[in-house]
Amino acid sequence: MGKSGQKFEIDSDYQVKACADKVPNKPNSFVIFLRRVGATLSNMLFPAHIKCVICDHDLKTVGKYEICDDCMRLLQKIPDEHCCERCGAKLSGEERYCFNCQQDERYFDIARSCFVYDGEMRKLIHQLKFSNKPYLARALAPFLYDKLVSLGWKYDKIIPVPISKSRQKSRGYNQSLLLARELAKLMDTTVSCDVLIKTRETIDQVGLNYIERKKNLQGSFDVVNKYLVRGKDVLLIDDVMTTGATASSCANTLKKAGANRVFVLTVAHGVVKLPTIPPTNTLKLSKKHATDI
Repeated sequence: MGKSGQKFEIDSDYQVKACADKVPNKPNSFVIFLRRVGATLSNMLFPAHIKCVICDHDLKTVGKYEICDDCMRLLQKIPDEHCCERCGAKLSGEERYCFNCQQDERYFDIARSCFVYDGEMRKLIHQLKFSNKPYLARALAPFLYDKLVSLGWKYDKIIPVPISKSRQKSRGYNQSLLLARELAKLMDTTVSCDVLIKTRETIDQVGLNYIERKKNLQGSFDVVNKYLVRGKDVLLIDDVMTTGATASSCANTLKKAGANRVFVLTVAHGVVKLPTIPPTNTLKLSKKHATDI
């Protein structure tokens, strides 16, 4: 039973799907075809460093970013000194941990994000995910690169957060994989894109709290080849961290497969309310440990 009484059934491929009379119609095959063609052509139609991806004005100079100086001021960066020590959420006071991180055990070792998921950054990520603008991954990757270099994390593999086959088919691409590939280009490395997979469809997580998201995602990820992650430090890439449930579920799956440590890097992080200092038994990562990773 899904949210608000929504019913689900299991198909022959062991994927959970919503009953047809309870959800909007899925895009037909022609619409899916057009989306996939559009995704393929987008980088050719929207060359880099010509216009600002936010305001569409001409860029005065060719630099690292595809966002003009005026629009850059609209983005809220998350400084490392004012964020949750575990998940990287922006904090408004002197707290060390956000509310979500004191509610339940986190399976990732540490997570960081570049921006607050709000305003123009929220619009950009929505366009990347839902408006068939995969070229925006190219524009956002330099921020991931800058963050990663400043953090100094050491990792063995870059792995994107996977989405289900049906969602990737309708969207035309996995935005997290696009971000990971663009980051890998800047880091002069490769992406392990077929290691972590999503094995079943889950209901839309918009509006769900951390506990509901955790339950929704339970058992929905798997590692195809455990030997590829055994003893490895993994860098997990995603577009947004909201409650951290998805990242934690992916990290749990990776660690069960033998991964050593899992770092999470996202473009943006949603605003977490009610920050507080967690009980000592819920968090195993000290401030010193976090800064030493």
